Amino acid sequence: MKSSDREVADVLKSRYQKIAESKIAGIKSARRAELQLKLFPDWPDDRRGAPNEVIRSAIFGVVMRGRRKRVVDMPVAGPAGSSITITGWRLDQYDLDIWLEVMHLARNTKPGDPIRFTLHSILKRLHSTAHHAGANDFNWIKQRLYNLVETSIKFDDGIEEGAAGPLIAAFRIVKTTGEAELKTNPELRSLWESITHLDIEQRRSLGQNQLAKAMHAALASHVTWMPIRLDTLMARVGAEFARIRAFKAALEFVLDDFKAREWIHGYSIGRGDNGLVAIDKVRRPTQVRAAQRLRADEGDTG
Repeated sequence: MKSSDREVADVLKSRYQKIAESKIAGIKSARRAELQLKLFPDWPDDRRGAPNEVIRSAIFGVVMRGRRKRVVDMPVAGPAGSSITITGWRLDQYDLDIWLEVMHLARNTKPGDPIRFTLHSILKRLHSTAHHAGANDFNWIKQRLYNLVETSIKFDDGIEEGAAGPLIAAFRIVKTTGEAELKTNPELRSLWESITHLDIEQRRSLGQNQLAKAMHAALASHVTWMPIRLDTLMARVGAEFARIRAFKAALEFVLDDFKAREWIHGYSIGRGDNGLVAIDKVRRPTQVRAAQRLRADEGDTG
C-alpha cells in the first residue's frame, strides 16, 4: 500500500471510530436518562445492596487512624478499563457503613426523591459498627453524611469522561429531634444495575476491622475469585499500608479469620509484592447457580 493510500485509510478509520464512539456515548446518555426515572432496586432486609463498580474499587478505602485527609482529584483503583478520581474526603469503610444504610432505606424509591429517617434509627441499624459511643454518636453520623455529600467522583471509561457528583445529593437534620431528610444522587442510578447483596450481619460481626470489611465486600461481589496480585489487591481495596509486607500480614490475619468462620475454604498468597492471592470461597446458593449458568453459556457441560 502506498503512503498516500495508507494515510487515507488511517483518516477514514479515525473518522469511523469517532462516529462509533459518538453513537455509543449517545446511547449511554439516553440510557442514563432512562434509568434516572427508574426506581432503585429492592433486596431482602437482611442484605445491603452495593454497586459492583463501587465495592470493586477503592472509592471506600481502608484508611489508617488519624486526621481525615482532604483530597483533590485523587486517583483510586477501579475495575480494569476505568479511571476514577475523587475530590473531597478520603472515604473509608465507616463511610460505606453509613452509605449502605441510607441506600437501604432508598430501596424502591425514585432517584432524587427524599428519604426520611432519624439519626437514632441509623445508630440502631449500625449496631457494633459505630466507631464512637455516647454523646458523640450523632455528631459522628452527621460528619459521615457530610463526608458523603462533600466527596465527588470523576470518571473516564475510555469513551466518556465527566463528573458523576457526590454519593448523596443533599441532606438536612432537625437539630432538636435528630430527624433527617436525605436525597440520593440520580446521576449514580446506573450503578445500581449491577449490584451485590452483602450479608449485613456478617459485615457487622467484623466490628472495626476495615480490611476485613473491604475483603468481605470484594469476595461477595465475585461468583468466583480470580487470583490477583498482592500489590494490585492492596490498591484495589484502597489499603493505606506503608509496606506491602504489612498489608500481607494483615490480609493473612483476615483470611485466617474468614476460614475459621467457614466463609472461605482456604487461600494462598505467592511470594513477593506481586505474588498472586488465590482464595477458594464458599459460594452462596445463588452464586452456585450463577456459576452453573456461566459454564452452560461457555458450553462447559462437565
